[in-house]
Amino acid sequence: MSLSDAHYFEEMGVKKYEEIRPLLDSREKKDKLEGMKRLMAMISIGRDASVFFPDVVKQVISDSLEVKKLAYQFLTHYAESKSNEALLCINTFQKDLNDTNQLIRSSALRVLTSIRVPIIAQLQTMAVKQCVRDSSAYVRKAAAHAVAKVFALDPEQSEALEELVQVLLADNSTMVLGSAVAAYNEVCPDKWELIHPNYRKIVRLCADTDEWGQIMLLNMLTRYGRKFFTCPDRDTNKNPKEPKEGARKKKKNKAFYSDDDKSISSSSSSSEEEEEESDEEVELEADHATLLSSTVPLLRSRNAGVVVAVSTLFHYLAPRAQVVKGGKSLVRVLKNNRETQYLVLANISTLVQTRPDMFEGTAKEFFLRAHDCTCSALLKLEILSQLVNEANAQLIMREFNAYIKEASRDAVLIAATIQAIGRVAAWMPALTDSCVRGLMQLIQTSKRQDMVAESVVVVRALVQQAPEARVKIVRQLARLIDTIHAPDARASVVWMIGAYHHLVPKIAPDALRELAKTFKTEDAQVKLQVLNLATKLFLSEPATCEKLFRYVLDMGRYDMDFDIRDRARMMRAILVADHSPLLRDKAHALFLSSRQPPEFVAPSKGKGAFVLNTLSHVVSHQVSGYIEIDDFNDEVPDAEIREPLSSSDRSREASSRRSNQKDDKRSKKEVKDFYKNESSSDDDSDKSDRHDHASSDDASSSSSSSSSKAGSDSDSEASSSSSSAKKKQSKAATKKGCSKKRASDSDSDSDSDSDSNHSSSSSDTDDSISDSHKEEKKKAGGGLKKDLEEASKAKAAAKQPAAKDKTPKDKAKVGTTLAVQHDKPKSKDKSKGGGGSLIE
Repeated sequence: MSLSDAHYFEEMGVKKYEEIRPLLDSREKKDKLEGMKRLMAMISIGRDASVFFPDVVKQVISDSLEVKKLAYQFLTHYAESKSNEALLCINTFQKDLNDTNQLIRSSALRVLTSIRVPIIAQLQTMAVKQCVRDSSAYVRKAAAHAVAKVFALDPEQSEALEELVQVLLADNSTMVLGSAVAAYNEVCPDKWELIHPNYRKIVRLCADTDEWGQIMLLNMLTRYGRKFFTCPDRDTNKNPKEPKEGARKKKKNKAFYSDDDKSISSSSSSSEEEEEESDEEVELEADHATLLSSTVPLLRSRNAGVVVAVSTLFHYLAPRAQVVKGGKSLVRVLKNNRETQYLVLANISTLVQTRPDMFEGTAKEFFLRAHDCTCSALLKLEILSQLVNEANAQLIMREFNAYIKEASRDAVLIAATIQAIGRVAAWMPALTDSCVRGLMQLIQTSKRQDMVAESVVVVRALVQQAPEARVKIVRQLARLIDTIHAPDARASVVWMIGAYHHLVPKIAPDALRELAKTFKTEDAQVKLQVLNLATKLFLSEPATCEKLFRYVLDMGRYDMDFDIRDRARMMRAILVADHSPLLRDKAHALFLSSRQPPEFVAPSKGKGAFVLNTLSHVVSHQVSGYIEIDDFNDEVPDAEIREPLSSSDRSREASSRRSNQKDDKRSKKEVKDFYKNESSSDDDSDKSDRHDHASSDDASSSSSSSSSKAGSDSDSEASSSSSSAKKKQSKAATKKGCSKKRASDSDSDSDSDSDSNHSSSSSDTDDSISDSHKEEKKKAGGGLKKDLEEASKAKAAAKQPAAKDKTPKDKAKVGTTLAVQHDKPKSKDKSKGGGGSLIE
């Protein structure tokens, strides 16, 4: 559809919707095309057009290419939900697989594999097998996409589909390669023997494939490299100070027009010093180095997905000195739409935890902007807190202060900024005091209780890191407790007073007295902390705080919150009543034990457990289809496994695979035949016992019939020479008519005599056979099989003397007799000898 068809995407009235079916039923191609365009516009704007499915099915046989293309797009969209209706035209889809137009062939395959009916899975596999070897790369790409569809429909077809994946991986077209790897990831993601012979080709053609294909290839190559290459930083991790064997130093980049001893420009000398610091390079395997060098140009891709995939590959496979190359490229693709920006930031937030040097000098790129969404802004704040160092500390802290003071900022962003300041204070001891002073000033001066609450929580965590050094902060917060109204903030202050009551012995009892007055109006979490404070003061100073302790217990005993009631009754049972003396002895260990200080970690630290550039990494939990990445192996196979296969090797593999399949089918058939024969053997034995008597009675008749067959065999031999004799007779008849009749009469007489002799001899042999057969049957006890074998032997013996007794002259006579009798009319009287059988 072109720009001139934009009016189709406007909301159409009811009348135009009603006109679609008549347009599709019209005989004019123009009307059919109009109806199909309206249907595609309905789908584009979100309207349900499935009611027109039967009408569109009829359009697949249209002669118009445009109508047929739109019909196939419609059928592909609704084939899964309308599978039964789509089955009606499956023969048309199969026919279109052989169409001359590659668009029709690929569209037919898409619709055929979109029908989600397991019964036709084998039919779909055959169609894919046909298209895998198509001459058009576009059709082969559609076949690669169809492989994953068939596998999702029927996983039992995996063996046949693996063969098709192998054929697709061997394709040299860059259009097909990315789709072939996608099919490989779906069908057999761990069968690396399919990748080995094609590895070098994939690496060489990676830069020439489309952007979607590049992402598929890079993800697969990342997993491949982790499994079949050694760790590039293995030696440096073991002994980072000693130079590695085989490591080479970079050559100094001398300044232009400079001498060996002295450099002209100061900039060049500084660059040389920087290079000397990182002057060691790791020697990698040839295939490993080729992979890294071939993917470096992709860092300049305009597609953010490709850049993230290359950065992920360098993170997992490249030496530490080369990983830095991906940092600036990731920062470059941040200037994109919101969705892409969030995904890139999610990967950067994980990379910066282990490789902060990748983003050195790029802190300004992560400053918040007015158009940033909240989720992206939170990730930026997390990244900024991890990029803080001595060089940019003042710049980043001023930026954080600006975010806090800006009144229009979202409360969530302000809280995240305060948490980021707390992480900076914990990770950089040089900035801790200045961060704490700024937070205390915010608590005292801010009018927003949400900011005060978050600041108090962060200050409490910082106080726990070194409580003796920050006693003044606890005292200041205790004095400010009347001005703090947020429940979280008040609960944190009360907890600090109770946890460090031995550091402020004069302030803690007075604070408990003031809190006891307002116990009834406090929030639930504040009441719990007041109970804890009273318990600790009672155990440390029972003489001065016992009355306050009992008063707080009585207030908590009748509170509306069941958690507070249970806590007050438990403390009374342990500390006041004499029901549990053992617990009372352990009361100090229960209520006055010290706790480990909290650890400041990045909010997205849990994402590091998942592979970068995956959906599981973004959502922080494993989803279906997630493939874990392996660790580097200490011992890897030799590089010879990546040698490409020759045509003879491929044909040998294909023939061996076919022979294995034939052997499997043959073995299955033999097993089935075995059980069939075993089940039918009992029935055959019963039938043979029943028919023993009948077969013994018919033995004599079978012997006589065999003798008659012998006679007919001799007649057939005689008839073979009749044609030659007939020619001679016809020539002689033109010269001597009367002698021909006499010769024929004499020949017929001699023939009848020989036939009568032959019939008498055959009857004598039949009688002898039957007598001998009966005697042998009586002696042997009546075995049917032996009788038949002996009868066949006797029949063969009867044939041989009859054939030997006939001389060539007799055979010629028989032939002339046949020729004469063929001209004469057939006689009605048939003798019992061999003459009747000859005439017939």
